[in-house]
Amino acid sequence: MADLLARSFQAPPPGIAAPDAREVQALGAHGATASIAHRRELMNRVGSILGIPGGGWGHGQSQLFERGDIRLVWLLRRLAVKSAAQRVAKNLQRVVALSGAETMLTVATTAREHSSALTDVSSRRIDSWREGGLDFLWAERDRLGLPKSITGGWTRVDPFRSGETNNYVHPAYIPACDQMLAYAAQIRSSFQRTVLSHLSETGGSSMRAQVALASRPALLVWKAYSFLAPGGAPYDPKRTIAGQSGQKFGCRSAIQALTHLRGTGSLVPDDILRVPELNSVEWVRSAKIRAAEALFLERLLTVVREILPPSWMCT
Repeated sequence: MADLLARSFQAPPPGIAAPDAREVQALGAHGATASIAHRRELMNRVGSILGIPGGGWGHGQSQLFERGDIRLVWLLRRLAVKSAAQRVAKNLQRVVALSGAETMLTVATTAREHSSALTDVSSRRIDSWREGGLDFLWAERDRLGLPKSITGGWTRVDPFRSGETNNYVHPAYIPACDQMLAYAAQIRSSFQRTVLSHLSETGGSSMRAQVALASRPALLVWKAYSFLAPGGAPYDPKRTIAGQSGQKFGCRSAIQALTHLRGTGSLVPDDILRVPELNSVEWVRSAKIRAAEALFLERLLTVVREILPPSWMCT
């Protein structure tokens, strides 16, 4: 059963990339009305594919379960409301227009970073750091692959020092309806410009070939990881991963660590799922739970598309 489920995640759910409002609502209702035991079982099966222990982790930002249920149940209940489903679907239509965007990883990321952005379709201006967790959106705007018709409407927030990291951040003022699109674009851009770049540094063209052979669940973890921590301090092979697993253990650190552990001068991207030592890194745990929630939502979407009547029968 676990192998069958893993194989089902090698491609996104069949059908159009962005679920319509009817599908979003059905996805939420299907998940929200299932039994707690069913939700827990499915999430644990998804987690096992990603190297997450049964029951997940019980601390920090890497919790999959709360009060006996999956943490994601609040989102399912929100999506089951018709008006909310319509607004989420509207935002997702813009997301999938961005080539290479990961629809459900964007939903999971938005839910974790700034949940109100899921249903916000307004043009009110928001600060992308204080309300959205996008620390460098102004600095990154020209690298996101978004058209000027969108980024041209963004304006600069004066840089300031973050109390969390003690580093300067460079956010932007953007329309609230651009938030999900910005998350999708940043996920895609961070993966392409940092993870693929770091991998090329370690293995050149052969590493690109390894990426092409990587499982989709592993790539989702790397994409979530690159959004959270695209850089990283150099890995020190004389120390354990746990001993250097703080804020500075970003994607570059993990790539170097996995390359060293392989001992072959190369890295297999799926090792991020297989090497248990990496689970001591908070960034890795956070990336894995976001990937797990994305795959959970994809599974629900696949199911509802199998059982919903065709749209023409509902008109």
